[in-house]
Amino acid sequence: MTAWKCLFLLVLAAAAPVSLRADVVVGRILVKNGILFTLQADETTPQRGYLLAGEDGKILRVGYGDPPPGTRASQTLDATGKFVIPGFVSAHSHVYQAVTRGLAVDQGLEGWFKGIAPYSVGAPPEDRYYETLFGCLDLLRHGITTAFNFNDANGQPNVDIEALKGELASGIRFVHGYCLPLKGTSESRLDDFEAFYAYSRKFSRKPTFLSFALGGYSCVADDKGYTMLEGEIMAKYGLFNQAHYLEPAGAAQIDDQRARFEWFVESGELGPQLIFGHLVHADDAMLKRIAASGAAMVWNPMSNGRLGSGVADIPKMKALGIRIGMGVDGQASADIADPFENMRTGLYLVRARYEDASVLEPRDVLRFHTLGSADVIGVSDRVGSLEKGKFADFLIVDPHLMETGPVFDPYGSLVLACGTPNIERVYVGARLVVDHGGCVNPEYAHASAEAKRRIERLRTTLSAAGAPTPKP
Repeated sequence: MTAWKCLFLLVLAAAAPVSLRADVVVGRILVKNGILFTLQADETTPQRGYLLAGEDGKILRVGYGDPPPGTRASQTLDATGKFVIPGFVSAHSHVYQAVTRGLAVDQGLEGWFKGIAPYSVGAPPEDRYYETLFGCLDLLRHGITTAFNFNDANGQPNVDIEALKGELASGIRFVHGYCLPLKGTSESRLDDFEAFYAYSRKFSRKPTFLSFALGGYSCVADDKGYTMLEGEIMAKYGLFNQAHYLEPAGAAQIDDQRARFEWFVESGELGPQLIFGHLVHADDAMLKRIAASGAAMVWNPMSNGRLGSGVADIPKMKALGIRIGMGVDGQASADIADPFENMRTGLYLVRARYEDASVLEPRDVLRFHTLGSADVIGVSDRVGSLEKGKFADFLIVDPHLMETGPVFDPYGSLVLACGTPNIERVYVGARLVVDHGGCVNPEYAHASAEAKRRIERLRTTLSAAGAPTPKP
């Protein structure tokens, strides 16, 4: 080979784009030196590591130590001394309730719902857009990047449409939980479902629209036909269902709901596609059948405590192999959508019930609120842990920001000592959505103002009609 030819080849190689080299991976953002909580199955102790996310919003590389040579990004973030964790997943939320916090403060489930109902039932459909948008952005501010959202439209198709629009506008990842109307015939209920389901399919390719599911109310529906129709829809459309079940306290209500367990069996619902929301008062025989069927449950400790519903027997369910997720429930029944408070509340209630501090650990509740929740609602292939190919939904948490002290045990510091104020940044699909507590979404201030304006309008209307209303 002549010297000129060699020189030509060297110049050509130097001019080639570096992204074409096999050892070079270029991403949108590289986070390095952070204490990495991957939540992968084999993780034992969080360690210093890195995460590289691409322009498509997915994780390209993730691991402990320094990034491999050739790892490059448009933006590099040094997270030295900070925690890098997956975005929290709320497997049970009613986000429209974010504007009705602090109502019915001394009531159980039934009395509490009567207290908030005037502010949601019968309100104009467009109200639900702003309530949902505000509620979803509120979840993001607290580090929740994915939520199963019950929309409680109760036979008002336009309400479900406005809720879906609000979910999409917020930027949160979501499973849209469609609730069959409590009143009506099976035919009318099915017509309502099919019309909205067809409408929702137009948006099913949106990267934040993870799934469509049923949000069941067999616990309060007056007829067995409601549950049987759920089973038919699940089988025909391949959907899963999250059923509110065994939440309220009181012997009569517990006995009534336990008797309805066979409805889930007869309808064909009992199995891997069924999730029980709450499941506070299940007996041992029922739990064994749920475990054998592959069904799951979602634990909502803050709302269960606030409404006096009781404490779910999580250690027993865990021992039986029941899949467990966690939810912050409605922002009116838990009042604050802080997953840190939710994890601590659950952890402490269970330890107090068992009078044993070792019965449940910080790592357990963190897994429940991330990968466990993602698994329960059927989206663990995309969110819930920091793994190559999953969406780059993650938080930067500064354990020193609020003087939480030195980090002796990463799980202990994160779960027992941190809170929403420690969240420095929230990313969804490698894009910054919350920066030091402030929503980047320009619609946040407008959504908040609109939601509050509409609630005040309802307060004025209800007061004029002589209905009892809380003071501003």
